[in-house]
Amino acid sequence: MTDDRAYAGWRDPSHPSPRLGRPYVTSQEIPLHGGNVSTVVRVGDTVRRNAGPWTPSVHALLRHLEYVGFTGAPRALGMDERNREVLSYLEGECGEYPLAPHWVTDEALVTVATMLRMFHDAQYGFNPPPEAVWRSFGPPPPDTEVICHHDAAPHNVIWRPDGTLGLIDFDLASPGARIYDVAYAAWTWVPIFSDRDSITLGWKHPDRPRRLRLFADAYGLIPRDRHRLVRTIRKRVVDHVEGIRRMAAAGDPAFVRIVHKGHLRRPMRDLRLLDYERHALEYALR
Repeated sequence: MTDDRAYAGWRDPSHPSPRLGRPYVTSQEIPLHGGNVSTVVRVGDTVRRNAGPWTPSVHALLRHLEYVGFTGAPRALGMDERNREVLSYLEGECGEYPLAPHWVTDEALVTVATMLRMFHDAQYGFNPPPEAVWRSFGPPPPDTEVICHHDAAPHNVIWRPDGTLGLIDFDLASPGARIYDVAYAAWTWVPIFSDRDSITLGWKHPDRPRRLRLFADAYGLIPRDRHRLVRTIRKRVVDHVEGIRRMAAAGDPAFVRIVHKGHLRRPMRDLRLLDYERHALEYALR
């Protein structure tokens, strides 16, 4: 939901770089717009954002991804003198609505699904730190195959100059099932939006059943998950709405703003669309 931007290099986490662990001194700050959850600024080639109890767990995940050579996630560089997390910055184009034409092609959809699969597969061997804390909307699900990103929508993707994609904003990362991440990404990239909303956001009457199948094929969903994908998308939308309402009711200012701005009206329309097109979407996945 926010606009942190990063590139990933290669570093053995057992041998931290000389800069890691040293407080970064803040110089000129450039606000990064488009985020809903955290205040994010750019300082030189780094990104600074407010930290929370979940930050050490997220940084452990990012260091693992860097170590195994996954290049589609931020580098965790430590903390600055104001106790904000420091991430590396990625030059590139962030998904902003209405999306530019190259963001809504079938090729882009396939690339996103492939990147999400690589992100999940790169977690093999990752052991969360003892007493890991994650920021999430609710209790952990019963099936926790991976650490889900939970918000892999266009506004959290960077289109880099070389044509590759970077996934940003891991504030909501937490344990979950692969299909839960796939469902959210499919919802926001196919997209499973009404025709009116799709056109407003940059798509031109997308063929939802065909593009959903394309996304599932590109990710490599197993038959069991293909069978339950549409139901999971619906559950993911419901969880999204209920989670935001719950966080707003608890007084989280970021989520209070989301509710006050009326950002929950579109997901409610999406639920009605899912119910109307459920059979066509499920048939496309056979």
